[in-house]
Amino acid sequence: MAGRTGFFGGLRGNDTPERDADTEFGLDGLIVGPPLVRLDNPNGGRSDGFGAASGFDPIWGTLGAAIPEALDDAEDEAEGPAVEVEIFGNGFQISGQIHTGQFDRLSGWINMQSGFIAIRDALHVHPGKAGAPDLDQRKGTLRVRLSQIVMMAERSAVQAPRPGAPVVQKQRRRVSIVTPGYRLEGNFHIHAHGAMTQFLESPDPHFLPITEVTVRGLSNAAMVARFPFAMVNREQLVTVLDESAPPFGDVEQTEARSA
Repeated sequence: MAGRTGFFGGLRGNDTPERDADTEFGLDGLIVGPPLVRLDNPNGGRSDGFGAASGFDPIWGTLGAAIPEALDDAEDEAEGPAVEVEIFGNGFQISGQIHTGQFDRLSGWINMQSGFIAIRDALHVHPGKAGAPDLDQRKGTLRVRLSQIVMMAERSAVQAPRPGAPVVQKQRRRVSIVTPGYRLEGNFHIHAHGAMTQFLESPDPHFLPITEVTVRGLSNAAMVARFPFAMVNREQLVTVLDESAPPFGDVEQTEARSA
């Protein structure tokens, strides 16, 4: 019986240990097969044990290398004019800059956007105080959901008419508007033979141009801001009061703005 296995499976004297095809165990129980590969190391290498590998999350996986900040900013870089803007939303106000790319005016650019837009050199400011940002902030690129913007105003003066641009007859209509958080007073410019109802019900453009606009906070009587030109989100209009003369009382030649 010498050298033969016992009931509980001892090694036979003339047998060699059986080895798994992938993992080899010697007599001393040590792993002598291929090394374990760390999940967070694409070049392979042994694992430090059964604990979680550094840089690896069991849900999200390997985090990978960080994207350089310069490359991330380059995605939002746009050619074209830089427009200084003030953005009003329900409960927030942002001061910053927008590059309009191939569009020479803000009105053409904003109505071609969707989702989030990038505001460069941006700061959250105290409502109604564009020059008074929080002292602990630093300028950066803010991404703002377009649908949450009530109004986007230009801080610069109204641009001069463009030579060769199409000119159409429009009528100036003085309006008082209530939106979430704000009361706006300014001028809509609609086609000379159009109606206010048609102007408001039309799905395009999404942002309506408004001139000589005054902004007042509904919950903050001290908040007052004035701008020569702005774009108001038609989806944020709650009420519109036409305070102008009869439709044919004030007809003007107005440059057609891009939709």
